[in-house]
Amino acid sequence: MTGFSGSPVNPSVDRSMARSRTWSLPSMLFSSLPYGTLLHRILITLPMAGLLFEWLLPLYAADGANSRNVLQALSTFAVFLLLQGLFTLRGWVWLPLNAILVVWLCSQMFEYSNPYTWFVHFVTEILPEDASEFGSAWEFMALSQETRTMILLTGWGILVSAIHMLALYRRTVWLFGGATLVYLAVLESVMENSIYMDMMRTVLYILLAQGIMLILRLKQEIVESNGKGMEGPETVQSRRLSGLPLLRWSLVVLLASLMVAGVTRLGGYFSEPSSGMGLTVAEMAERVSGWGDRFHRNTEPSVPASKAVGYVSQGEDMGAPLKLSDALFFTAQSPKPVYWRGETYERYDGRKWGRESSTSMPARLLEDLSGILPYWTRPAGDKLVQSLIFEQPTPVRLLLSGGVITQVKEIRSHKDSGVPQITVDRLSETVSLEGDTVISGYTIETLYDQPEPQSLRNITGQDPKYIKDMYLQLPEQLPGRVRNLASEITSGNTDRYEMARAIESYLEQNYTYSLHTAVPPKRREFTDHFLFDAKKGYCVHFATAMVVLLRSEGIPARYVTGFAPGELVAGTVDRYEVAEKNAHAWVEVFFPGRGWVMFDPTPGFGFGAMSSPPATEGSDSGWRTSWQNVRDSIIYTVVKMMILLSTIGPVMLGSFILLVLPVIVAVIYRIPNLLEGIIYLRMSRTIAVSRREGLISASAGVWDKLQRKFGAMEKGQTMRQYVSSLSIDNAEFKADVEQFAQRWERAAYDDQTWSRTEKVHFLRQCIRIVKKMA
Repeated sequence: MTGFSGSPVNPSVDRSMARSRTWSLPSMLFSSLPYGTLLHRILITLPMAGLLFEWLLPLYAADGANSRNVLQALSTFAVFLLLQGLFTLRGWVWLPLNAILVVWLCSQMFEYSNPYTWFVHFVTEILPEDASEFGSAWEFMALSQETRTMILLTGWGILVSAIHMLALYRRTVWLFGGATLVYLAVLESVMENSIYMDMMRTVLYILLAQGIMLILRLKQEIVESNGKGMEGPETVQSRRLSGLPLLRWSLVVLLASLMVAGVTRLGGYFSEPSSGMGLTVAEMAERVSGWGDRFHRNTEPSVPASKAVGYVSQGEDMGAPLKLSDALFFTAQSPKPVYWRGETYERYDGRKWGRESSTSMPARLLEDLSGILPYWTRPAGDKLVQSLIFEQPTPVRLLLSGGVITQVKEIRSHKDSGVPQITVDRLSETVSLEGDTVISGYTIETLYDQPEPQSLRNITGQDPKYIKDMYLQLPEQLPGRVRNLASEITSGNTDRYEMARAIESYLEQNYTYSLHTAVPPKRREFTDHFLFDAKKGYCVHFATAMVVLLRSEGIPARYVTGFAPGELVAGTVDRYEVAEKNAHAWVEVFFPGRGWVMFDPTPGFGFGAMSSPPATEGSDSGWRTSWQNVRDSIIYTVVKMMILLSTIGPVMLGSFILLVLPVIVAVIYRIPNLLEGIIYLRMSRTIAVSRREGLISASAGVWDKLQRKFGAMEKGQTMRQYVSSLSIDNAEFKADVEQFAQRWERAAYDDQTWSRTEKVHFLRQCIRIVKKMA
């Protein structure tokens, strides 16, 4: 036997040299283990360990020594498990070792000097008691702290082992890395400390692990493409030297990962962040919501409504998109259809409504309030008795009424909670209950007056000073073009009623009713944005705009919320069902000597059509209406998603994209292979018991793949001749195809019976060939 130089080689000397190399450190690092050498495993395990500890490091800021003891135990257990995966210990070895380590860690956390003593105490006393408690309560918190700690360590062990094996054998870290980013983002949202550096390290670990896995995957493909043969001296030498290029590549990956992870932070040292284009996510949502109105004007999708319509303005910026509900809120009995009046607001800051003044005084059930309400001088009007029954017992603060309440006749409390204290507010002309009392309904007497237009035109007189002080207030930042528009609308009108009607009609005729809106950008005045930019909105927009325009002309007005009359119950003349979608907002204008008079500028409302929100126009075609509803639903969903993204912030958005996008791409990429796998899986259920025709049918896909990849079969050419003519570089794959052709000829032309094992082998060969050509 000779070596490469032709000199003789002594077998005994060669064996001794091999033994000496086996125990050397380089040989141990670069020798083959299942799924890679030890060096490969170390390079993959290090960034995986970094990702695991990123789940624990932020929690060390938590107070309490006990929590830190638990984190230290989890860290120790994780290191031990990673070492097990690194050296591929057998299950019968590491399972007892893990059990011993868990017992030792628990004994240390619960301050036992002897682990055996703690284990005996746990098994004989704690565990039986926990089993009894859990069997009766079925609650996790019923378990003792010792048992919960054991469960925590067991679950943590399963998690660490699973993700380590996934990285070593499947060579992927995207799923766990993305989950780590999302975990850190959620953690940052609930903790006061910033975890920016934790994010940066996590990105570094992900890039480093994937970079190392890439070179290992490429190396494995090269080895597989060269085929499997006898190990010669060249193979041994290449294996001995394979560690050097791998370490070089790992260094390149490390430097590249550091540059990618740190480029954003480095850029902040050299330049200040630009102010940007000023386009916020809310503005983008508004633009998206406007797309639907380009297709049709003055329309509103037939979506459900919500009682929140009239009430979202207090305490928060107005203008958010709404989706309403058809759920029944209350059933009312009233001699006339009326607006159910609720809260009134006088203070407007440019983005929301609020209240400042109140003249509350206590009252009693059945007390005559006509001497207190109405506060303003007005004719007697009609006395109406109205009853409201809520669909479900409801916490009520303000009593809804069709007119000004002059007597509270009955309050139906929930579960005999007693009669709540009644309070009267003379300025707003409302009656409320102390606290949010849960009631099922009530009965009231109201003074209802619907004045004639001519009587309002003839009113002359001066507004009291306190009326002007309270109800002419406007924000300082109100743009001048809003005041100019008010003057333009009311020009040529001399009396207050005509001016109010002119503004009401202008808003109804020139702006679109729509629920697909957005909160105006910061530092933008709400009314100005609605009148000159958005030009669409719902009752909050129209009522606010009318109040602001009236006040700009020196006419006292206030913003009112409540409910539209609802739908008349079939077969009755005085019962109305008021749904949550009937929630509404309108305007009250002050007339000297008369008091407050209602106006409603929202399109589709008013006494002529005031029971429901405006319906969609263009209903001449069913398919057109259906298409508009689908389109509006899509636009509404997109707007809500954009508002959600503006709420969660860029960190959560980036984490979500990093986690979901690779998964989506991977699924799309694997769809063809998954479909083929499903087809062959269905075949595998029957092929073992099928006749020869089933074997030929199963192989049809293989021939189709071969002809699409290497060209069609020539006329008169046999299957074996066609396979022999194929130019296949991989010798192993070519031999597999030739064997498949021989088996196919046997299935097609030989009448011999196939055994179950032969059929299964043939099907597996079909699947293997198709996968290699995928």
